[in-house]
Amino acid sequence: MRSRLFRFAACGLALLSSGAFAAGLLDAYRAARQHDPAFQAARFERDAGQYAIDIGLAGLLPTVSITGSYAKNTGERESTLVDVTQDLDYYDKQAALTLRQPLFNYESYVRYRQGGVQAAYSNAVFDRKEAELASKVSTAYFEALLALERLTLSEAEIVAYGAQRELAERLRHGGEGTITEIAEAESRLEFARAGRAEALDRVAVTRRVLEGITGTPMNDLWVLRPDFIPTGIVPGRLDEWLALAQEHNPEIRARRKLVELAGLEVDRARAGHLPQLDLVARALKAENETISTLNQKSSITTVGVQINIPLFAGGRVNALTGQAIANRGRSMAELDLATNDAMVEVKRQFLAVETGVGRVAAYRKGVDASVVAVEGTKRGMRAGIRTNTDVLDAERQMFFAKRDLAQARFEFLASTLLLKTAAGVLSEKDFAEIEALLVPQYEGGRSTPVSVKRSGGPSS
Repeated sequence: MRSRLFRFAACGLALLSSGAFAAGLLDAYRAARQHDPAFQAARFERDAGQYAIDIGLAGLLPTVSITGSYAKNTGERESTLVDVTQDLDYYDKQAALTLRQPLFNYESYVRYRQGGVQAAYSNAVFDRKEAELASKVSTAYFEALLALERLTLSEAEIVAYGAQRELAERLRHGGEGTITEIAEAESRLEFARAGRAEALDRVAVTRRVLEGITGTPMNDLWVLRPDFIPTGIVPGRLDEWLALAQEHNPEIRARRKLVELAGLEVDRARAGHLPQLDLVARALKAENETISTLNQKSSITTVGVQINIPLFAGGRVNALTGQAIANRGRSMAELDLATNDAMVEVKRQFLAVETGVGRVAAYRKGVDASVVAVEGTKRGMRAGIRTNTDVLDAERQMFFAKRDLAQARFEFLASTLLLKTAAGVLSEKDFAEIEALLVPQYEGGRSTPVSVKRSGGPSS
């Protein structure tokens, strides 16, 4: 039985590991940054947003243009005194160089300020999408690791129940056991096999999700150290995390920039009532410019100022101003909503981290106690005061406790990263700290122990 289970596990591992390389959490995150299409789109969106500064600045800088014309004019001139008709066929040539420099244009100034805000907004949006990618990668990685741990526990469960079934059969043949005990052990064994099949499916699904994010087959994942016990997170007070979120949360930052942008839009709309003053310089060269200047060339240079004072635009400026004020109010309300959502998320993840420490500690004690209970039940069975069914129940409780412990440990790590994501302070350094808690399980097909500095948990 053991050899058959070993061959099955080895075949499954070989199938899952084909064409892959050992990959830690940081490897997966970096691969996702290079592959994930949504993140690539966000990067291009940010790059495009940076050009808003140059676009706004262009409205304050001088413009220089060259115009020219070459035309053939055909006509005739008839005298009113004598009966004489003169053909007027000539070529008109003109070339002009014009420079225009805004001296006072409040609308262009506001557009320039909006460009800086739009660039900052694009940075905040990119930071938000980068945090979303980090959260997606870490969640997928931890789910894959949890699936592997559940598969390992399922294999151990099969071995344990198989041993109990063999023991029940030996006792039955020796006249000490019952058919009921054999049937009970067989039932547990078949349920364990069904659980293993489900665990294999879960491993394949979570692996596929991770590969879809990273674009790279990474089957030899680093496993969580079995002695990892979380001790909390720094800073340890909720109000400090809330303050970090107020300052660094990318969604809040983006919404603040939208409010600022909406306020500038109000100023830009109101600029429709203000005059515009430009410096204009023009150099003109012309030949045969008009009928009266036939066969003459002229060169004219003009330098002066030009003012444009709006008087009435049909109420358009007032309508645009009212619309901009309404949009500013909407942006402020959306900022309040985003801030509330962020504060709730920070509190939720902070409490998850706090309770996660206690949950892992409790489950760890539960696992230790269940292991002792299994050993004690087995001794009781050998002494004749416990039955095989009692042993099966104790072993089932032990495997339940181990599954709960594995899930609680991964949930703590996920909550740690999600808390830093909500606070807007997640970085590659945090992934490196998490990776320090993982052990490369395989290297060149062999198990490779790695010495890792003991850590109670990731810190900020």
